[in-house]
Amino acid sequence: MLNISYTISPRLNEYLHQIDSLRKQILLTPISPMEELKLRWEATFNRIYYSLKLAGNSLDRREMLRILTENTHKKIDSSLEAVIKYKAAQDYIFQNWLGSQHSVDAQALIDLHKIIGDGKVRIPKAGLQYLLDYLQARPLTSERSDGGRAKSENPIIRAAIINIEIEKMQLFSEHVLEIANLSSLLFLYKYGYDMRGFLAYEAEWDEENEDEYRENRRRAVETTSLTLWLEYFASSMLKQIERIRQSIEKSKSSVLGLRESFWKLNERQKSILSLLDQPQITITNRQVQKRYKISQITASRDLAKLESLGFLFSHGKGRSVYYTKI
Repeated sequence: MLNISYTISPRLNEYLHQIDSLRKQILLTPISPMEELKLRWEATFNRIYYSLKLAGNSLDRREMLRILTENTHKKIDSSLEAVIKYKAAQDYIFQNWLGSQHSVDAQALIDLHKIIGDGKVRIPKAGLQYLLDYLQARPLTSERSDGGRAKSENPIIRAAIINIEIEKMQLFSEHVLEIANLSSLLFLYKYGYDMRGFLAYEAEWDEENEDEYRENRRRAVETTSLTLWLEYFASSMLKQIERIRQSIEKSKSSVLGLRESFWKLNERQKSILSLLDQPQITITNRQVQKRYKISQITASRDLAKLESLGFLFSHGKGRSVYYTKI
């Protein structure tokens, strides 16, 4: 039996109203393809960096940046491997859940967890499904502070609840914080609250605010009512979305100090993307080698760069890997 209770307090309601207003501004603001690419890539990096850092990964930003921007065939340690796996998990969400009309089921979170680690589900699969069914009911059993009923639950509330309940219920044996953040991201993407892919609310829980974050999380795990946690989660979202709006207006992202050449594609890479414009078309490393008469290493570099920039998705493992366009 789930024990989830909260109220839609005036403060929470105001946060949600402000977020929806800013979201509309972000969706309607014109932005160049290059600037959009940079903002989305920076958000991807920040989600990985801050989520793994909060989970105890000691890798610094420069090392993370290197592993995400360089096509290396060298053997890597577990901390670097965690970066690649977390990136793959985000790609899985973007590919399968952005604007999806399907309900999130237990297998979706189990598959997501398998991408980042080998941990097990600690409760029966039916228990996880019960949480998801409850969370996706319209409306959830929540009350507004004025005594009325919520007509339908805001996606941010769903994302905040799944984030804390995964830890509260100890659903997984490993990577609990990582899967909690990824599950929140899945719900936000599903309902179109990804802010064009620019959202990285975890960045609001950085070094300066980490003590506040951990205190709010501890209190949410130990108490019955989630109202304060929902307020905190929504306020973090609001701060991040305001930063996104400012970045768009200034038409300048920090791009993490990357060289301008990182963003530029050569003619062959542009051609690969053009080939994949056709629906249902896929491509492999071997096909790239044959078509452009290049080596396996050069083909790998081209495909890795296009994947790193967010233009391609990879599917499968080993020699069976193939690529599709986003």
